Amino acid sequence: MQTEVTTGTGLNRSLQVTVPAAVVAQHMEKRVAALASTVKIAGFRPGKVPAKVVKERMGDQISADVAQSLVQEFLPKALSEKQLNIAGQPKVHNGGAADVFAAKEGQDFTFNADFEIYPEVTPKNYTKLKLTKETAEPSEELVQTALKRLEGQMQTFAAKEGAAAMGDQLIVSGQGYTIKADGSEEAFAGGNLQNFKIILGSGQLIPGFEDALVGAKKGDEVDVKVSFPADYHAKELAGQPSVFKLKVDDIAAPKDEALTDESVKQLGMESLDALKNILKQGAARDLAMATDQRLKRQLLDALEEGNKDFDLPQGLVNAEHQALWRAQLNELQQRRMPIESLGASIDEAIASLKPLAERRVRLGLVLAAIAKAEKIEVSAADIEQAVNEQIASAGHQQEQARKYFANPANRNQLSGPVLEDKVTGWLIDNAEVTVKELPATELLTELQ
Repeated sequence: MQTEVTTGTGLNRSLQVTVPAAVVAQHMEKRVAALASTVKIAGFRPGKVPAKVVKERMGDQISADVAQSLVQEFLPKALSEKQLNIAGQPKVHNGGAADVFAAKEGQDFTFNADFEIYPEVTPKNYTKLKLTKETAEPSEELVQTALKRLEGQMQTFAAKEGAAAMGDQLIVSGQGYTIKADGSEEAFAGGNLQNFKIILGSGQLIPGFEDALVGAKKGDEVDVKVSFPADYHAKELAGQPSVFKLKVDDIAAPKDEALTDESVKQLGMESLDALKNILKQGAARDLAMATDQRLKRQLLDALEEGNKDFDLPQGLVNAEHQALWRAQLNELQQRRMPIESLGASIDEAIASLKPLAERRVRLGLVLAAIAKAEKIEVSAADIEQAVNEQIASAGHQQEQARKYFANPANRNQLSGPVLEDKVTGWLIDNAEVTVKELPATELLTELQ
């Protein structure tokens, strides 16, 4: 085997590999023998087809198969010989414009592999980092806010006479129309409302809609004139003046019912105090999560800023970029939101993710280099702990999670995240960390 490496721009490399004709002939013989034992050709018994006939009938396939087998055997050997640590999948070709990638009996076989290599990363500026750990205690205000939210979710209403007021629940029916430049009206898809519930003052509908129904009475017919916001998710309605011609079918006022020891039993709580304690514990967990997220972001920002002196493999960046876009599409699908809700064209939305993809690849390389420099490794016990945490967090799907992680390949997927956690934990332990108290409500904006 002969090999030659050509250096391109940045991290690009091209490797040419030549396999001797004698080795090509050996592969040819093996492939012909394998086909002769299985191929079905009219006039011959299975397994008794002469090699000469196999070559005559299946020559092109044999040449292509041998070419692939030679690449599979000799490319890894060549990469190892040249000590090349490649990033992503190499592009293998025959160096010419021919569309046939095949080996020929009696001739050397030459192929080329184009790829990027990993940069040599020497991590810098990662010891004695100065970080600020922002913390907060779960306040009574947070507990009361959570209680109010629960009261709203459990709110009941009673029929009322007279005019609707803020806080009332209305049931309306009708149709929405866009108003054209000439004053004509056109019903739009999705604007047909039947037995539609509205809580006035909830802010769930477009601006002005709920306000227009204040003062209405049961049986009234009301024209609600509003304009859709310019950034409305349905582009055909964005910025359009509209009118909803509604009939008020029913009005109900909220019952003034604070949570009590008796009412919280619907939630499985023994008492109101027990519920408050649960809410306080939940707030404490949320605050701890927000603290950790802010601290880790500071750390990663510092690492990124201090390690910008190496090129990134663009294949890895592109793969990460595509993964981010797929994740965003999946999120929209799960939330049943149209792609227009991104507030930008598809091209703009995709382009906006490129800097994040570059950041992730850069930080991944830096963290891996720090792990190597500081001899931080992932043990079998680390993976086992991570698997147990994943199973515990799976809720009612724990059995499915247990079966999923029984597969070693699925367990190994946790190696990357576990190593990142170990390295970032080590970095924080070795940083100069100053604690700063924040109002709880300010810290919780991290999770919003």
